[in-house]
Amino acid sequence: SASGGGTTADLLEAGEWILAPKDAEGNPHPEMAPDVVNNSWGGGAGLNEWFRPMVQAWKAAEIFPEFSAGNTTLTNPGGPGSVAVPANYPESYATAATNNANQLASFSLLGPSPYGEIKPDISAPGVNIRSSVPGGVYEGGWNGTSMAGPHVAAVVALLKQVNANLTVDEIETILNETAVPLTDGSYPTVPNNGYGAGLVDAHAAVA
Repeated sequence: SASGGGTTADLLEAGEWILAPKDAEGNPHPEMAPDVVNNSWGGGAGLNEWFRPMVQAWKAAEIFPEFSAGNTTLTNPGGPGSVAVPANYPESYATAATNNANQLASFSLLGPSPYGEIKPDISAPGVNIRSSVPGGVYEGGWNGTSMAGPHVAAVVALLKQVNANLTVDEIETILNETAVPLTDGSYPTVPNNGYGAGLVDAHAAVA
């Protein structure tokens, strides 16, 4: 089972619901599927394809699959190749976390992916973030790639609002090409296995 996230069966059922949300009677409605799904969850590093067919199905249905790259834990201390499943799939669009100085957060997991690809794909603010919390209120000081991911999912939604005909692949290209390139001593060139293409830029992407 996934820690705090239910069983793998639960996660697969949730993935199916995204493809075709069910009404109160249990009837699926693929026409009600979202344009983008924010995934703030993940497992360990390495090659594990149990959820990959689901991400492939989302993409086939033109649902943008954004995944938080994952955070360092006791079982995944980070470093090269640490980016988590399912974010490390070729079909997933993985988001790293940066601080307000546009530096990579110490907890943000790194590529490359087990498929030999650069991961993460992009970066977004994920340190000291104000977010919604249970009880209908907001609270500052939250850290994690799960704080970064919604920034990217929101830009995807903006792009679909500007042009509903954009495909997932086209949106990925726009996000990558309009990102603000980010480098540091470990990652002197762009794209790289820390920041991906760089910092997501909503204004440039929409423009």
